[in-house]
Amino acid sequence: MIASTVFSVIFLLVIITKTSSMDLAGAKKVLIKPLYDVPHVENQNSVPKITVSIYYGSLCSDSVNLFKNQIGPSLVKFQKYVNFDFVPFGNADKKLFEGKWFFKCQNGLTECMKNKWQACSIHVLPSKLQILANYLVCYMSSTSEVHSGYQCTRNMGLYDEYYGKIKKCFMNREFSDSLMVQYCNRTQSVLPRSASIPSIVINGVC
Repeated sequence: MIASTVFSVIFLLVIITKTSSMDLAGAKKVLIKPLYDVPHVENQNSVPKITVSIYYGSLCSDSVNLFKNQIGPSLVKFQKYVNFDFVPFGNADKKLFEGKWFFKCQNGLTECMKNKWQACSIHVLPSKLQILANYLVCYMSSTSEVHSGYQCTRNMGLYDEYYGKIKKCFMNREFSDSLMVQYCNRTQSVLPRSASIPSIVINGVC
């Protein structure tokens, strides 16, 4: 496991050079321009930022370690320099059957459900780094397979305003499936079949 301090050095090098290529705790960094627009995160300090797109699966052990041990401890350090763009799909696939989407995830049905909950969380929560990214770090670090979303909104003071909206999105199968289809298309269009999960894509590299 690469320590969070090394993770910090890696991102500083990326910010300075924007061309270096390194492995990150099992995360393959793919230096290509994304084929899809990525969410804009407010830049209150007017500092030029790069977009770091993270392709991951909710129950992938390397993805959990990336969020818990590296992204989490580094959020405050890099909020002036990095826009995190989260893509929760991982090693999964989709299939349309009788007008409905079905998803098959590497780590089973629970991972598909947790990916979908995170997709709705990304859709609902404000994109400010302190809110969205910290919530996802909390969610990925939780040991609960069922109540992670509830616990994290409670712990972060987001329950009253956002939990009901996230749950409503999640329970609306047509809408939440459409979010997952978007993340599936992004993952399969941007990453090669041989890419490891998690994978990191740096925006704006020629």
